[in-house]
Amino acid sequence: METATKKVLKVELIQVEMPSNENNSCSACDTVQGKLVSAIQEVQKLFDNLDCEIFFKSTSVKTIEDAEKAQIIASPTIRVGNLDFYPNHATDKSEKREWTWNSLTTSEPTKETLIEVLLKGYFEPKKELEKMEMSAYILQYLNKEMITSSDCSCS
Repeated sequence: METATKKVLKVELIQVEMPSNENNSCSACDTVQGKLVSAIQEVQKLFDNLDCEIFFKSTSVKTIEDAEKAQIIASPTIRVGNLDFYPNHATDKSEKREWTWNSLTTSEPTKETLIEVLLKGYFEPKKELEKMEMSAYILQYLNKEMITSSDCSCS
């Protein structure tokens, strides 16, 4: 008798470490993570019928080398299978993030948007990753000299 192998959908939240508080975290990233975990719980109920398990992992990036290895261009980046979902950082001086999904731009993704991202990521085919330029916003936090003196003021 052949045993079926359970499918796994890998979901990763990749964020640049911003040592501005005792947790080295950013409130905007923390908010996105909370909504993402909630969306994962909702989608997992559906995926149980598909014999698919969602595996969630949160990763902090501390250096330019780590960011290049993770192949991110913005923070936070939500990687679902072969799909990356990330905000646009308007400028390198602003904490403002613009998340665009289905022609709608918001300051943070909704749980409903993240559910759609999870579903799209499940079906996203593997593609060749092309080197993309990191946003100036995250580069300032990955600069080795600034990493000890950054002052994230996420709201």
